[in-house]
Amino acid sequence: MVRLAIIGTSKIAATFAQAARMSGCCSLEAVYSRKEETGKAFAQIQNIPKVTVSLEELAAMDGVDAVYIASPNSCHGSQALAMLKAGKHVLLEKPAVPTEREFQALEEEADRQGVIFLEAMRTAFDPGMDRIKELLEQIGPVRRATLEYSQYSSRYDAYKRGEILNAFNPALANAAVMDIGVYAVYSLVRLFGEPQSVCGTSVFLKNGMEGIGTILAGYPDMIGEVLYSKITDSARGSQIEGEKGSVLIDRIEQPGRIVVKTRGGEEQEILLESQENPLYFEVKEFCRMAEGGLREEAAVHRERTRIQLRIMEEFRKKSGIVFPGEG
Repeated sequence: MVRLAIIGTSKIAATFAQAARMSGCCSLEAVYSRKEETGKAFAQIQNIPKVTVSLEELAAMDGVDAVYIASPNSCHGSQALAMLKAGKHVLLEKPAVPTEREFQALEEEADRQGVIFLEAMRTAFDPGMDRIKELLEQIGPVRRATLEYSQYSSRYDAYKRGEILNAFNPALANAAVMDIGVYAVYSLVRLFGEPQSVCGTSVFLKNGMEGIGTILAGYPDMIGEVLYSKITDSARGSQIEGEKGSVLIDRIEQPGRIVVKTRGGEEQEILLESQENPLYFEVKEFCRMAEGGLREEAAVHRERTRIQLRIMEEFRKKSGIVFPGEG
């Protein structure tokens, strides 16, 4: 049983806490919040025994083996490094950090300490992604993959009222590609590997926040398209086109229904295993790796994260998405 602490009290932290209880593989021991009253309220709802406003205290807790970090993007790197140096396993909410260089520094510390370090990318552990990859054989050589995740954010309504919440504050290393597009980018990497070229474009809000964008990824024999948005919805889903047919996916971030259509007119519907909580699979896998010390297996997942970060860095450079401290 992995003894877990949570950094952050956001909606995603609450979802993770629920998934942790559902998994049966870990116990929630502590929560960190900058404000004690916020931490206590979260702990009461989630039935967590300890609350701290000190990262140093959390790092020193003997009764905590691992930490899930769900703080603002700009805090990820420093908080993860502190927990890794303390010998804690770390599951770091996506996007892990803005750059591959920062990610590699965290990897090196995890290796020094002999602990598991992973980005909390639910698409990485969803069995539906394995099923999609299997089905690609039925449609022949893939020539185009259009992966889309567009979800209108409730926080955008607040932005339009003049209230800039964390999710729409670019000073906190936020952008639509980091918050939403990352799911589709990771899926592209998991299914097809690293592209040879990356370009694209974005639409920015008045405060400099990227609201919507498109990434074009070039492969030797196919095109990858990543479409994402925090200011619109999409009714299309994702589609992978091959010479013999197409695979249609309802939600690339959490696949539930797949339709395979062949050029001959045949159609096959596949309903995938699903969980009410989208973080269930990542919690189970993280705990399994932490308990078993499966560092080589974790390294496979981290390699995909590095490629994902390289793609997003190249795209940000070309589309003009710059975070504080970057040139």
